[in-house]
Amino acid sequence: MDLDLAQVRAFVVTAQERHFGRAAQALFLTQQALSKRIRKLEDALATPLFLRTNRSVTLTADGERFLPHARELVRVADAAVAAMGADDRPLRLDVVDYRLAPMFLLRRLAAREPGMKIDRVAGGGFANAVEPLLSGELDAAIGRVTGCGRPLPEELEHRIVRLEPLVALLAPEHPLAGNDVLRLEDLRAEGIWLPGLRGPGEWLSYLHELCTRFGVPIDDSGVSYDLRHTLEQTRYGTQRVTLAGADMQLAPDLNLTVLPFEPSPLFPWSLVWRRGRAHPALRRLLALAGRTSREENWCAYDPEHAWLPEADVSRAAAARTTR
Repeated sequence: MDLDLAQVRAFVVTAQERHFGRAAQALFLTQQALSKRIRKLEDALATPLFLRTNRSVTLTADGERFLPHARELVRVADAAVAAMGADDRPLRLDVVDYRLAPMFLLRRLAAREPGMKIDRVAGGGFANAVEPLLSGELDAAIGRVTGCGRPLPEELEHRIVRLEPLVALLAPEHPLAGNDVLRLEDLRAEGIWLPGLRGPGEWLSYLHELCTRFGVPIDDSGVSYDLRHTLEQTRYGTQRVTLAGADMQLAPDLNLTVLPFEPSPLFPWSLVWRRGRAHPALRRLLALAGRTSREENWCAYDPEHAWLPEADVSRAAAARTTR
């Protein structure tokens, strides 16, 4: 009988934590996914490994007997990967674009664990990271897993780590610049200005769903050669409203007015990785990202005052079940 190492690792961590929620959190899984792995392992071994009640999780006698062997399996597997030199290279991580929220997330993670080595790749969209993830060329990616034109392959796991608010950018002279917040309904006449609109498919689908939902047109007239060019035109050349992610580093010298939207559009950023072929440092990254996300409230979502595309709502809820 061949044992699935991911299932064995799920058992070891759950036995250590004696709590499915904490174990799922440590493994960067939903509790449903963790329970599924444990059930499959119990089916393979033809015996229950845990006694579950509403208040506690304890090992069965068979679970106690299996635990030291399971720990040894995990230790040997990790040692085998390390022996191949995987520890000597940085993690390879796709961040979509060096100007976007994934760079903010990495800076926050680096502040907590400065020694983590990560090679960054900007593939221009999550869809471009899927095949490199499957082949092992990439260890992980950060992106929106919905709206990229294809279902996520079953070999890939993912977890939302950040719901990034989008904010309005406008010149201080704009009639709406004195508001505390900008209601999306206030833009139904003039629309959101995104000159030469382009970008990854998952971003474009998000924008179109957002604007359709609130009846706000997208004005893609004009030319923009980069983000700075768009911001300069917003500040000096037009009385229009554009938008950006709250985590992006914007040019402070332009003195643009930055306003939150009501409701607040949230862009979901997920960490994605391949099952079973993990760089040894990946688990550290996943645990660190999950802990930081919880402690810094990166996935806050109030449906009364925020908006997510329908396809992302359940994923955001799953991310919060292990908080």
